[in-house]
Amino acid sequence: MLVDLSGRIRNTHLPGSKALLPLFEAVVNSIHAVEDAKIKNGFIKILIQRGSAPIKGFIVVDNGIGFDEKNYNSFCTSDSTWKISRGSKGIGRFLWLKAFSHITVSSVYKSAGNYFRREFNFSTEKGVYEHTHENLNTSDIECQTIVQLTDYQSPYKEKCPQEADAIAKKILDHCIAYFLLDTVPLIEVIDEGHSINLNDYFVSRLKPNSEEREFQLSGHKFSLKSLKFYGFENSEHQLCYCANHREVKSENLDKHIVDLTKNRKIRYEDNKPFTYLAYISGSYLDEHVNSERINFNIPDEPDNFAIVEPRDISLKEIRNAAVNMIEKELSPFLKTIRENKEQEIRNFIFNDAPEYRPLLKYAAESLKQIPPGLPSTKLDIELHKLQSKFELEIKEKGKEILTYTVEDFLKYPEYSHKFHQFLERYNDIGKSKLAEYVIHKKVILDIFEKNLKKDDDGKYKLEKDIHEIVFPLRSTSEDVAFERQNLWIIDEKLTYHQYLASDQPLDTLEDLEIDSTERPDLLIFNNPIAFVEGEEQPYSSVVIVEFKRPMRGRYKDNENPITQVYDYIRKIKSGSFVDREGRLVNLPEHIPFYAYIICDLTPKIKGFAEDATYYPTPDLQGYFGYNPRLNTYVEILSFTKLINDAKRRNNVLFKKLNL
Repeated sequence: MLVDLSGRIRNTHLPGSKALLPLFEAVVNSIHAVEDAKIKNGFIKILIQRGSAPIKGFIVVDNGIGFDEKNYNSFCTSDSTWKISRGSKGIGRFLWLKAFSHITVSSVYKSAGNYFRREFNFSTEKGVYEHTHENLNTSDIECQTIVQLTDYQSPYKEKCPQEADAIAKKILDHCIAYFLLDTVPLIEVIDEGHSINLNDYFVSRLKPNSEEREFQLSGHKFSLKSLKFYGFENSEHQLCYCANHREVKSENLDKHIVDLTKNRKIRYEDNKPFTYLAYISGSYLDEHVNSERINFNIPDEPDNFAIVEPRDISLKEIRNAAVNMIEKELSPFLKTIRENKEQEIRNFIFNDAPEYRPLLKYAAESLKQIPPGLPSTKLDIELHKLQSKFELEIKEKGKEILTYTVEDFLKYPEYSHKFHQFLERYNDIGKSKLAEYVIHKKVILDIFEKNLKKDDDGKYKLEKDIHEIVFPLRSTSEDVAFERQNLWIIDEKLTYHQYLASDQPLDTLEDLEIDSTERPDLLIFNNPIAFVEGEEQPYSSVVIVEFKRPMRGRYKDNENPITQVYDYIRKIKSGSFVDREGRLVNLPEHIPFYAYIICDLTPKIKGFAEDATYYPTPDLQGYFGYNPRLNTYVEILSFTKLINDAKRRNNVLFKKLNL
């Protein structure tokens, strides 16, 4: 059979990103040659040939078995199967001509007790030519083969690393399985007199950081060998697939283990950064590598409908098994990264995006899949994706189809489902999130205002009905979606808090120890804004909100809401909080308290305010005062003032949407 060499080279696939693969083929050929020679002092030298610009070629020298008759005949046979048991596809020399215009071979070998020298040239245009073969008639010589890869071609010469250290590392990466198996001869990279010994580098810096494990899939055994690479620059954490002790393809591990951030090394207790590499090998991969040795002839996804057994193992199944083992191995190293990421996400939610707070409780596992170190804009996008998914799940649980009249919204326990339906309708006509939020505010204020009026029986709503609109009863900030938190009615700043307890006993509050079962309507802890050296401050301030039934006129002397708020504050001040070390620490005396008492200004309430020497507000719709002993500022707000102030703050937006 005749072979059209030019056509064969043209049809040989070699991506520019694999510019060093022809050199790797030459090096692996030398490794096989030294193995076949069965010598103890085998060596391989890779000499870099430089010109005035990029690297122009390489010379590979070894003292292996050489180009004897069998190896030479194999070289001259297209797609030779001579070394198929070693995973060779017989196309390495075609890759040489894909990237280099000219190859020169000079080989001294031993056969039947005699030494011979074989020399020839190899090119796309001429194939093998100028072949000479001679008996040296001497024993005073050693076996040696020199392969010269000259005249590096575009685009490969531009893609080739230009520094010897980088080339040496690439060779080591490609042939790492040989090093791990201790079957590699001495290998040196030589660049203008400077020598890099790959064996020494591997033994001193890499081998102590390697591990090996095994797993099985459908009866096939796979080996997973891992290495922690210290000191390499611009390296990425990778999962490499090997065939016949050689790397075939690799994937960035950050695609499968989210906390292995791209271009960010791992640090551990010794604070030394390392890059993690894992190598999968096994007879299944050996048997299924493609001819170019850059991929595998196996499916990417499992065939769940296969009727023939045993079915093919997919790349996804191999990858998943390996990634599970890698995650377990790296768990101690990733602990700090994951803790820091969790704190970054919590800080962003607490300080900048409280609408995502429910994700902390209901989507904790999903939050773990967010990459660490994201800038706030990208983090917001990731949280928005999760929030959208969470909201969709909530909507899918709805069992009723509701109309959109304000009267229906008065049935507040069903408000969440109705409101989502309302927003969905607005989304259908292309309104923005701002429009959704403004509409939400308008609807809530309408609901709130209607709840202040008498019902058909001439009765006013109970305190709990008013409370439920602002914040759901018997819940915390960890439990309630942002849409259900209407603290903005009282003060926009209350939305940005660290922790909120609604109608919860004081002795059940998170990270606090308070000996009391009393239940403030709303108890809000704000984020710490400063720390005194040697002293930990848990909160910057504490806010108490107390609601009273609309138009409530009767109060006993022991039902004074001002006294009630002061009692709460004293009990809280007498408690302790749990610090970052898990120990109880007394609350600092200087923490300020703010209290809002929401009620109608009946004569009894006015009397309580005047007895406390509070001052009336300029619009005469409330009172304010300060208790220096408790470091507490108190505002008594009438329902009328509360509604009017909230409307004024949002009136411009309401007008923009014609609400």
